[in-house]
Amino acid sequence: MTPSLEHFKALLATAETGSFSAAARRLGKAQSVVSAAIANLEIDLGLALFDRSGRYPVLTEAGARICQEAGVLLAQSERLQAIAGELANGVESRLTLAIDDDSHLPWLGSLLEEFASRYPAVELELLFPLMEDVTELLKSGRAQLGISYQKAHPERELVSRSLGTVTMPLVVSPDHPLAHKTPLKESDLQGARQLMVTGRREGTERHRFRLSAQVWWVEGDLGILELVKLGLGWAAVPEFLLHRPLARGELVVLKPDFIAEAELALELQWYRARPLGQAGRWLQEALLARVPR
Repeated sequence: MTPSLEHFKALLATAETGSFSAAARRLGKAQSVVSAAIANLEIDLGLALFDRSGRYPVLTEAGARICQEAGVLLAQSERLQAIAGELANGVESRLTLAIDDDSHLPWLGSLLEEFASRYPAVELELLFPLMEDVTELLKSGRAQLGISYQKAHPERELVSRSLGTVTMPLVVSPDHPLAHKTPLKESDLQGARQLMVTGRREGTERHRFRLSAQVWWVEGDLGILELVKLGLGWAAVPEFLLHRPLARGELVVLKPDFIAEAELALELQWYRARPLGQAGRWLQEALLARVPR
């Protein structure tokens, strides 16, 4: 019997989840079906892919190597399906773009104006989820394209392409105790209230850049900016939001010597196996074209 894509899906799911039962739940199949698929794959390849001597199956050296190739094979298969779907699709009637934080909307303005001119009949929906919420919208099909900061743990099902980087200076109000403190030590930031962006789910992303013992969580950079101006804490804020507040003297940029100025990668994301229509492809290409190559 020739190995099928379903066999390789079962292999990857088992390797990623750590058990046949968890793989079955992920794939929506009975555990016996997953176990049989792995067993048949081992027979077809003439290899032992898992060591089953313990409580949970553990990849053998051969199994780990086959997993690498299976990941490439499945990605190519999903890409082929997506391309075929795109070629078969005309102009969609509706398109949803999920953007991590509405503070990014201003730089998208001219591109959206062109989209409206090219596709006046397409109903465009703009959502502003945060962090892991963008990922969930793309995986569920609720959104077709997403603009998000690079995740610490990217999802295999999503394709990510660079939209450049965003500089994130540390800022406080001029009246804040940290505003004129030199040298600025790590303990100074740890002892002062930090204002941080949060989504609506308790994910790990929101804790990535936490330094302080005391944090206020805010849903969006624009909200954080207003609280910083009130002197309620320090925060890392996207540089494109700071030009006017800095010019008006409403903020002070902190320059601690123990950390470099932070830069976050911005990415365009979409679900690998879900085809885009004509309008979605145009928006995808237009967004990627704004990044110097």
